[in-house]
Amino acid sequence: MNRAEFMEKLRALLADVEDGEREEALNYYEDYFDDAGIENEQQVIESLESPEKVAKIIKEGLSDSEGEQGEFSETGFSGYGDRDKEEVG
Repeated sequence: MNRAEFMEKLRALLADVEDGEREEALNYYEDYFDDAGIENEQQVIESLESPEKVAKIIKEGLSDSEGEQGEFSETGFSGYGDRDKEEVG
């Protein structure tokens, strides 16, 4: 799988997410790939594991945030209720 395929699959998996939230998530991951550079594209894909996993993390973060804003990180989206979780970095 390459970046384009990963992002296309992620977009499809987030089709049921509000437009603004979906675009924010997709922009975040596009920027994440850009920051890593084309030479690290495969490493990024491996670290994210799968579009399905990323979509699940985003959706869980959105449902857990209870109207509060959350944040995106290299491990995905998390609501503020997840702040005490250890971040992978």
